[in-house]
Amino acid sequence: MPSRRHRPAFTLIELLVVIAIIAILIGLLLPAVQKVRDAAARAQCQNNLKQLGVAYHNEAGAYDSKFAPRLIGQTAANQAKPRGWGVDLLPYVEQDNLYKLFDLNLPFFAGPAIGMPTARNQEVSNTPVKTFLCPSVPSRSGPYSYTFNLPPYPAMSWQAYPADYTPLAGVSQPLATFLGLTATGTALEGALATDQRRSVLLPDGTSNTILMAEVAGKDRLHRAGKDTGQQLSGFAGGMGGWADATSGGSQLYGSSSDGTTTPGNCGVGCSNDYGLYSFHSGGANVLMADGSVRFVTASVNIRTLAAQVTYNGGEVVSDN
Repeated sequence: MPSRRHRPAFTLIELLVVIAIIAILIGLLLPAVQKVRDAAARAQCQNNLKQLGVAYHNEAGAYDSKFAPRLIGQTAANQAKPRGWGVDLLPYVEQDNLYKLFDLNLPFFAGPAIGMPTARNQEVSNTPVKTFLCPSVPSRSGPYSYTFNLPPYPAMSWQAYPADYTPLAGVSQPLATFLGLTATGTALEGALATDQRRSVLLPDGTSNTILMAEVAGKDRLHRAGKDTGQQLSGFAGGMGGWADATSGGSQLYGSSSDGTTTPGNCGVGCSNDYGLYSFHSGGANVLMADGSVRFVTASVNIRTLAAQVTYNGGEVVSDN
């Protein structure tokens, strides 16, 4: 009878070599895949801001070419009905049904929990809106709970769902002093006003002025790429909720490189309480008042960034 041929088997060494080659290939492939994912998330984040730019300008078109306020609630007439920047944009980001549930004559946290059984503002405020969220943020825990306690105002508690973008109220006085700037008052304010509308024709130019900035990861405190595990205080940059009136109070403070002290020379990536912050590599996205979107690098000079935040400071800055 003819002898039966046997297929030669892999030796242990050959098997180990194959496994090692596969491991090397995976090691080379994973960073490339991660880079593609990061690039896609950054592109989606920029697209979100572009949509918000269109929303702001469309909304302004219905109100004599004046931008919506960054927040309602600081003047005596509006303190009983505070709300954040995102409420006015809801009909312009395909969230008209949410907008119809919101009563503009009541605070954003109005609902059964504060003795208003028919009010639904708190329910609306707790809702995530995809256009307001950057896909690069690694994790979310849903609506945050917060207690506001700043005398002489009465202590109040509420919930809200965070956004990763916010209007900037302006440059803080501590940062202005730190930089030796002589500007005060309206010269330090951001593009959007409080409790009233402001013309889209900004004195410093719409292409030179930031309308919204990426300040991601709220309501948690992030510093230099690390989640501290703490909740934000709410007194520097607000809590982050798109309906939460505190979020429209975000100012540029600048910080130390580790994000622990303010003011300082770092305006991007060091603290989501004192400056711009993202989970993209190397910087953060901003929406300019003309509707364009730019990527501001982490190395940007704090003076340049401050000039772009203010709407009436007399500076003209064309790059980062």
